[in-house]
Amino acid sequence: MNLPDPLQGVELAVAGVGGAEQAALVRRGMWLHATLPRPPVGQTPHIEIHRQDKLVVRYYAPATDEGLPPVVIVPSLINRAYVCDLEPDRSLVGGLARLGHPVYLVDWGVPGPEDADEGVGYVLLTLLHRSVRRVCHHARAQKVLMLGYCQGGTLAAMYTALRPERVAGLACLATPVKFSEGGRFTDFANAGSVEAIVGPDGLVDLDIMASAFKLLDPMGNWSKYIALEAASRDPRTLKRTLARERWLEENVPLPGRFAQEFVTNAYREDRLLDGTWEVDGEVVDLGNITCPVLVTPCAKDFIAPPDACTPLATAVGSDDVTVEVLGSGHIGCVVGGFGPKVYYPLLDRWFRRVGS
Repeated sequence: MNLPDPLQGVELAVAGVGGAEQAALVRRGMWLHATLPRPPVGQTPHIEIHRQDKLVVRYYAPATDEGLPPVVIVPSLINRAYVCDLEPDRSLVGGLARLGHPVYLVDWGVPGPEDADEGVGYVLLTLLHRSVRRVCHHARAQKVLMLGYCQGGTLAAMYTALRPERVAGLACLATPVKFSEGGRFTDFANAGSVEAIVGPDGLVDLDIMASAFKLLDPMGNWSKYIALEAASRDPRTLKRTLARERWLEENVPLPGRFAQEFVTNAYREDRLLDGTWEVDGEVVDLGNITCPVLVTPCAKDFIAPPDACTPLATAVGSDDVTVEVLGSGHIGCVVGGFGPKVYYPLLDRWFRRVGS
């Protein structure tokens, strides 16, 4: 296979790490990464039930009508929501819908300069609150079961503390609440000026977001090329790998105001657990969360390590708290084989218990 000139010399760059043979694999993986088309994502059938600004709420009908309460999935603002629907057989929304749950996915969308002044209060008390109300209307329910993932879990917990009458059960996956234990992401968030991350258009630049995630796992930048080269020998594995790569490379800018507020209150001042984070004049008191709570950190997670996640269990005011440490990494529990085998059934059992 003749490789283009720009890849000449890659062997020299990484040969010191794993030798010339590994460097050659990296080189071929880089070529595959640059040239292969990305597969389609978000293919589970759905309808849109709500739009506001860039936000869209998608509804995934249950395979069986058992009258189960609606499940609202809240992903992070900093990544594309289709991580919850990456592949048909490894889809969080599809998996829960097949198990009989009416599923609603909050897709925050891609903000533009016109959204730059949207802060944490607007995201929680306007965008998310209206989404929950719309779900309740669509599902003819008074409350929802809420599943938050990563930063989306932090927002879901904050929302539940501020509007507890709307949430019948809160499940938090890989959700940091003690940000001083946030590992590499905390180190990154505490570096430099928080004002400097916002560009002239009022948004956190895509290049900053991409660089941040690459710095979290520097060697992963090489290992992913080796994995891609190995995956190229099997069409199914290659498709899975490319779907994951598509999600990883399609970064989302953040509204500058939201980013500055979140980084300052969460990572720099760790205000959530001590109850000093105010959102539009309202104090976020996790003790207000009295509904059943499921806390599921991931044992192999370096983005939201278990020590950053498990304190939620003792911070809430609920007497029905379940903690289950998952034997996976930060995204493997959603997009890997671990999801349909372990995590989706776990959620199914818990949602049925607390929603009955």
